[in-house]
Amino acid sequence: MKKTKSELPLNYITVKTTKSRIDKGLLAIPVSLIELFPKTGNKIFLVNEKGNTEVKSFTPYNSSSRECRIGGLRSFYNFYKISDGDELVIQLLDDKKFRIIPEKLFKDILSINIFEFENSTDDNETDNLLSKISEITNLSRNDFLKNEYILLSNKEIEHRKKIEKSTTFVRESVPISIRKILLELYKGKCQITNFTFLTKNGSPYFELHHIDQEKGNHFKNLLVVSPNTHAQFTYANLEQNFDNEGWLRKVKFNQNEYTVFQIIDNLPKEFEKEIHF
Repeated sequence: MKKTKSELPLNYITVKTTKSRIDKGLLAIPVSLIELFPKTGNKIFLVNEKGNTEVKSFTPYNSSSRECRIGGLRSFYNFYKISDGDELVIQLLDDKKFRIIPEKLFKDILSINIFEFENSTDDNETDNLLSKISEITNLSRNDFLKNEYILLSNKEIEHRKKIEKSTTFVRESVPISIRKILLELYKGKCQITNFTFLTKNGSPYFELHHIDQEKGNHFKNLLVVSPNTHAQFTYANLEQNFDNEGWLRKVKFNQNEYTVFQIIDNLPKEFEKEIHF
């Protein structure tokens, strides 16, 4: 087994195919992965990228062959033009149900849906895409949003775009996907005071503050704040301290100093891909 840095916003597992097994329509499960698979039985359920389930023959590791393998994959290999050395993404969905999908297809489907999520324009579209991504990645919605936060946090900060309206220019608003991520991660709690302001229906109300008004909607440049805290950034004598990576760590309003809570401190820095042979 080999570990590499994942280019996608999640940890995932692949199995590298071999010509001998492709020719026989089999997928041999490496010993390093046998704990994921049933120890008894002769059938297994595979779910494709469209959500359809097929029953395939299965041989557990403790059989006389001493090889854990899935059979009946000849049409799968032919349809996706799988060749020697190609990698297949393996996901355990439940006890005897798995998803096996060519890595290239997995990357393509996920990249398209993430792009559409990041550029979604209304709440319904955002929620629908989030559900699709959750299904594709086999992650909860909240776990994916944490991963997306890490992915976007590692990108370079860009200058905030200006949008022309009639003869004037206004700074671009925060995208719906960004607001969704911050709401899920901070639950509306102010990063400065740790206070949550609730509306009459019990949902959290918060505002987003751009630390540098000329910079874009990067997580290092955005703060979840209460209305009162937001006003302090405008009217108080302000001092700000950043760490070496550009995260705001302390603010001082007049004589009152606060430590800034950053959710990034509780999250992994990057993701891993496991390649099993």
